[in-house]
Amino acid sequence: MRKGPKSMAVLAVMVITVFALYYYLVNKVERSSPEVETTAVQDVLLRNLETDYPATVREVIKYYNEIMKCYYSGEITDAEVKDLADKSLELLDAELVDYQTEEMYMMNLKTEIAGFEANNTVLSHVALSSSTAVDYYTYNGRECAQIRCIYTMRQKTNLVTIKQLYVLRKDDAGRWKILGWQAADDETEAAG
Repeated sequence: MRKGPKSMAVLAVMVITVFALYYYLVNKVERSSPEVETTAVQDVLLRNLETDYPATVREVIKYYNEIMKCYYSGEITDAEVKDLADKSLELLDAELVDYQTEEMYMMNLKTEIAGFEANNTVLSHVALSSSTAVDYYTYNGRECAQIRCIYTMRQKTNLVTIKQLYVLRKDDAGRWKILGWQAADDETEAAG
C-alpha cells in the first residue's frame, strides 16, 4: 500500500484532533476549579513570621496595623482573635510580652474589641510615617527606633484621630520588636 498525501492528511487531522482534545480538557479543568479568595484576616494569618519577618521598623508597624484592622473590622471570630493575638505577640519585645500574662492580654484585647463594636467604631485609615521619618538611637547598648502613626476611626458619622508613637528595639536575632507605644504630641506628621 502506498502512503500518499491523503493518508498524511488523515494522520495530520488525527494529531491535531488529539492535541485539540488535550487542550480543551486541560483548560476545562482549570476553569472549573474556582479561585479561592481569602479574607483580610486569613491573609494576615498566612504570613509565616519565622521565615518572613518584617525587615524594617516601618514594615513591623505596617504588619501590626494590618492585625489591628482585622481586630476592629467587626467581622471576626473568637478563634481568629486568638490567632491574630498570637501573631501580634510575635511582633512584641520579650520585655513587653513578659509584662502581662497571655490570659490578661487576651482579656484586655477582647474588652477593647467589644468597646469598638459597642460604640460602632471602625478603624478607617492608618497613616504611617515614611521610612525616612524613623528616629534611630541607642539606649543601654541596644538599637532602638521610634516611628509615628496616625489612626483615623469612624464612630457612626464622627471621625476621631489618634496619634501614636511606637518604640521598637532590636532583639538578639536582629529583628525589630515593639517595645511600647504612647500618645504622640500634636506636632506628629505622618504620611500614608
